[in-house]
Amino acid sequence: MGPPDGGRPIPIRKITNWKRVSTALEKIDTPNLNSIPNDIASTDEIDLAIGALTNHVRTVVEESEREVPASSDRRKFPPDILELIRAKNAALRRQRAYPTPEYRSRARALQREVKARVREFRNESWSDLMEEIKPSHKAFWAVTKALKTEGYTPIPPLKKPDNSVAIDDAEIAECLADSIETQCSHASPPHDIAHISRIEEEVLQKTSLEPKDDLAPVSLSEVQTLVKSLNTRKAPGLDGISNKAIKCFSIPLLSLLVAIFNACIKNCYFPPAWKEAEVIGIHKPGKPRDLPASYRPISLLSGLGKLFEKILKTRLSDHLLGKGLIIDEQFGFRPAHSCPQQVLRLVEYVSEGFETERSTVAVFFDVAKAFDRSRSSSRLHPLSLLYSAYTNDVPRPSSSGVQLALFADDTALFYGNRNRSTRFTLLPLQRAIDELGQWFRKWRIEVNPDKSAAIQFKYGKIRSRLIVDKNTPNLKMLDAIIPWQRNYKYLGVTLDKNLHFRDHIERVRNTALFYKARLGAVLGRKSKLSRRNKRTIYKMCIRTVMTYASPVFAHAAQKHYIDYRDLELPTISKYMKDASKRFFDIAGSHPNALLRAAVDYQPPHPTHLIRRPRNVLTDPPDALTAAVESLNDVNNTHD
Repeated sequence: MGPPDGGRPIPIRKITNWKRVSTALEKIDTPNLNSIPNDIASTDEIDLAIGALTNHVRTVVEESEREVPASSDRRKFPPDILELIRAKNAALRRQRAYPTPEYRSRARALQREVKARVREFRNESWSDLMEEIKPSHKAFWAVTKALKTEGYTPIPPLKKPDNSVAIDDAEIAECLADSIETQCSHASPPHDIAHISRIEEEVLQKTSLEPKDDLAPVSLSEVQTLVKSLNTRKAPGLDGISNKAIKCFSIPLLSLLVAIFNACIKNCYFPPAWKEAEVIGIHKPGKPRDLPASYRPISLLSGLGKLFEKILKTRLSDHLLGKGLIIDEQFGFRPAHSCPQQVLRLVEYVSEGFETERSTVAVFFDVAKAFDRSRSSSRLHPLSLLYSAYTNDVPRPSSSGVQLALFADDTALFYGNRNRSTRFTLLPLQRAIDELGQWFRKWRIEVNPDKSAAIQFKYGKIRSRLIVDKNTPNLKMLDAIIPWQRNYKYLGVTLDKNLHFRDHIERVRNTALFYKARLGAVLGRKSKLSRRNKRTIYKMCIRTVMTYASPVFAHAAQKHYIDYRDLELPTISKYMKDASKRFFDIAGSHPNALLRAAVDYQPPHPTHLIRRPRNVLTDPPDALTAAVESLNDVNNTHD
């Protein structure tokens, strides 16, 4: 007699008894942990301790797991449905044993009845969930994410460089790994062998010195605070230790971890086991699915290694930022610095040029991909290029008037000049590009000139179809022409040559409408989701899309995106105006002098043809905002 579902294997899943894990991890007298020396001193002892700790935790977790049918959610069904399922299974067994028309008809009828009753129960459960769920519930954002995204699409067969096709999973994994290795490796010899030799000699000289004890030692309380903040929904790395398992560490295990961290710092050592990553490919929207290069590698690193990274980041930040060692032009990975602030620098510079009849040209550089040592579900692929986002020695332009803007490896130059001779105007900018190009070449940073872009900003009430004046010469990076473009997406904001922001607003509007359509089931008037929850989803999933970097373009924005007055929220226009005020208040007293200088001006008069970002602060409310505020005043009066 076969299984009741017609012979198909029942899918299983593993569940972990985390209470049992916590209890087991309190014991430290185990063969694995006893092999760790009491005083971890050398790099070999560090590697031994990490291996022993990893094996111990994995063993405890595996012993606390059990397999259950993936369909075990039947336990959540009410008794009447469970009774109906048992009757259906009995009828199926009966009709298999005695295949008479009567028994077959009875079994099919019960199957239809179970299906209808389960559907009805799930609909009722969904309605109840929508009425009672809170934003703190993990299902709240799971539902929202599922409705926003297209859903998982498996990787199809991939084309190899020799035009053959990778079909099975192992071949696809190798194909993706080979593609990543190719993208991240240098095919050509070093550009400046003498420079590379000097750097290698200096690195060897530095690493041969005795380590200094000038870094604060890691404390148990510091590690406890970091462990408490771990996100338990993050996927584990190759070692298989999840954040949830780390949260189960006892005080003795955390103390062992502290000893390992301190030994690593004392030896200036980052363990190899924490450098390897499991790499998965995520499809890039709009790219062909059958090409390996269309997949963005996402690295899943060891949770213990990421804890150590946080320890190091705190100390590096204290050293670099506390002593003011990072140049003001670099806005990436710095506290109180953001992408919109860097975009604002450029927009304000261009807008000022519109006021003073100064022409501005900006060049945006496409820096090639670079990743650390990676590993996929295939053989190990070492990458010959270890790319560092540390760009603090990037040359500041020697030419007067040329500005540099950095956000991590996103690099831009912009320059304005009132000289009528365009060829003369671009000479300082070309000189700065040459200096930057030599720096890229010296440090073996690949730049793709074809994907880089140059824009000549000019004021005009009507969108100009002409990308650049006919007599404007080409700009070049390492003898390759940088193409002129009408617009360019810079740090999430689409800039057009007239700074009308129409392309950006259209893109944002379409994205917001897409999410609105996807979330219509939970945001619509027929949804049983509470109004508070609707507001939360709207603010987190739709309004954030519409208002990202809004202080940069709010002065030019179309005022009505999506009307959600039934959610009792301020209009988008009002929200962006309030956000802009906060943004400019922060920028005006910012510690970075470049940002303070960018916003230190009086906005043009409202009747002036030129508008600048600060104009949004003095604009009167639009008709919709005025109507909503008037309605709120009336309601408050009646209250």
